[in-house]
Amino acid sequence: MRHDGDASGARLPSIDILRGIAIVWVVLFHLWGDLEFFPGAPHLYYEQFTDKVGDGDAWASFTAFTDLVFRLGFQGVPLFMMISGISLTVAAYRSQPRSWPTFLWRRFKKLMLPYWVGVALTYGVMAAIAWRQSAIGGMSFADAFTGGVTISRASVINVDWGVFFASVALLPRLIEKEWFFAPQLALWFVGLIAQYYILFPLLFSAMRRLGVVVFVVATFGLTVGANWWIVDTYGAPEFRFEMVTGWAPFRLFEFTAGMAIGWLIGAPSAERARTLAFVRHPAVVLCCIATGLAAHTAGDLMIGRWSVRYWQSTALPLSTLGLAMLALPLLVRRPGWFERTAPARFLTWIGVISYTVLIVSDAMRLVASQLRVEDVSEPLWWTFLVAVYVPVTLIIAWPMAWVLGLLPHRRVPARAPAPEPRREPEEALAPAGAR
Repeated sequence: MRHDGDASGARLPSIDILRGIAIVWVVLFHLWGDLEFFPGAPHLYYEQFTDKVGDGDAWASFTAFTDLVFRLGFQGVPLFMMISGISLTVAAYRSQPRSWPTFLWRRFKKLMLPYWVGVALTYGVMAAIAWRQSAIGGMSFADAFTGGVTISRASVINVDWGVFFASVALLPRLIEKEWFFAPQLALWFVGLIAQYYILFPLLFSAMRRLGVVVFVVATFGLTVGANWWIVDTYGAPEFRFEMVTGWAPFRLFEFTAGMAIGWLIGAPSAERARTLAFVRHPAVVLCCIATGLAAHTAGDLMIGRWSVRYWQSTALPLSTLGLAMLALPLLVRRPGWFERTAPARFLTWIGVISYTVLIVSDAMRLVASQLRVEDVSEPLWWTFLVAVYVPVTLIIAWPMAWVLGLLPHRRVPARAPAPEPRREPEEALAPAGAR
């Protein structure tokens, strides 16, 4: 069957591949960040890379490049937001006629139930670490649980009733700075996606009324404007980290860029078909990649540069625009040999279970940090990372995704109706004596 990337009802492998790239990028960023502990602004790693290339040291250039890639791993989150915009838009076009309450209720269930499982898992792992600390001496279980569990070895996770309430209720995480990571460092994004879900019917209607181009330009401008206000009021986005990170107006373009791509993939219109054919042209693909790299790099170089003042308001929107343009050729291509390769199949598999991979990985980071607190040898710590952390995360994430209903349903081909028995003319069926 020829797949044209349209609203055919089939699952799109390119979305799962991109989701797999995003989750691997985020997990690598977390692991690398735990070792680096408060890495500097991205532009420092760009400068380090160019310096090493200029020195002509191949190995130093390679390690500087990997450091740059790991440092930018936080941008796996904008990729996830973009994918959410794509998925919801394609699903909305396929759901005709649609009921918005039913449409959103199904997605909220798949969002919130795993979140609460992640909360419970995190507290369970923290309790196990606290029990170990109390068993080997040094502090009571209560003290260890509320103020003895660490992340990144040097960051203590403080737990009280406010933190517990914020972690369960979700919304308070976005209101109080001290509750933003309460206590799961990776699951704050659920509150952001929930906001996008609530806004989606309004945004979808606006996109259809305004047209895709006007919609994208307008939401890019709204995002820049919101960040401009933050810079003008507080001096820099970093001074209101919990606001610019967790609230939709400051990141809206991540989601709406995905909606625009979702229109390109799933809208049943002649305009969309013509645009899709244009975007698939090799020259346009190369232009998307070159422009995407330029926009992404320009945005990265402005992050954390207080000297550029108001230009910081364009940093993350520009980086997001670059990510969207870099992802576009993958998302609009017709599936072929690439999707059958081992790396693509692995990324597809990881992408399908990405939510539970993040949940389990976040809990495993606490175990890794505890080993470092106990000053285990470097070989032992790396053995744990490679032989325990990674395989256990994947082994647990798959059945968890199955139990939580996150795996795609297998489509059972409908059986062709059995042929009706051939009826002979009545005269031929009549007994011989009746003729």
